[in-house]
This record gives sequence, C-alpha cells and structure tokens, in this order.
Amino acid sequence: MLDHILRFMTLGTVIVGMTAIYVALHTNNRRLGADIFLRYSDRVSDLRRRLPVTAFLEREAVGDIELTAQERQAVHEIIHSIFELYELKVHGYFPPAIWKIREPDIERLLSLPVFQQELASFEGRYASHPRLVAWLEKIRGQ
Repeated sequence: MLDHILRFMTLGTVIVGMTAIYVALHTNNRRLGADIFLRYSDRVSDLRRRLPVTAFLEREAVGDIELTAQERQAVHEIIHSIFELYELKVHGYFPPAIWKIREPDIERLLSLPVFQQELASFEGRYASHPRLVAWLEKIRGQ
C-alpha cells in the first residue's frame, strides 16, 4: 500500500514538473515573439521619422515622387524590415494575434505612393516569396 502511495506521489510530482516546464516555455515563447515584434516595430518607426512629411501624403502619383538618396534608403530599409517581419510571422516566430495589431498600419504605409513607387522597383526581388508577393498585390489592389 505504501508502495502505491509513493508511486502516485512520484507520478504527481512528474506531472506537475512537466506542466510547469510547458507553461514556462509557452510564456517565454510568447514573450520572445512579442519582443521580436516590438524591436522590428521600433525599427520601422525610427526609419519613418527619417522621411519627410510629404512622403506620407497621397497627392502625388506613383512614379512622380522625387526622393533624396537618404530618403530612398530609408524607404528601402522600411520595406526590407517589413519583409523580414512578415517572414517571421509566416514562419511562426510570433503569434498571428501580435501581427494583427500592426497589420493595418503596415498596409496603410505600404499603400502610400512613395512606397508603391519603390516596391515597383523591387518587382522581381521577392519572386521567391509567393506569400509576400500575394500580400503586396492585395495591398496594391486596395
């Protein structure tokens, strides 16, 4: 009888330990995903601050926008940061719920004429990433 009680106690201890490990890993994974997302989000925000206010206006047609070399570089870095962030989302490095927080802002940013103009110059660069290309086409069609 004592032997059975000890076995159940051991089994209970193992189950509690496994549950604690699972919860710790799950929490750490969520925290890591949120941290990655926040760092990329901060990076995009910092790069956006380097652009002139006129880059965020929707008045000019795509292709007619004059950019300095520094502004063009900032736009390219923003596009690449968003691409990296999108790929991290696709490969499950952070939960889709986190992506949904910023997705409308990202789509609005990429739909601006200055970004559409630069995305057109990247036409073939992302051909090996069909999900990204489909997402960008969806944004372009809006």
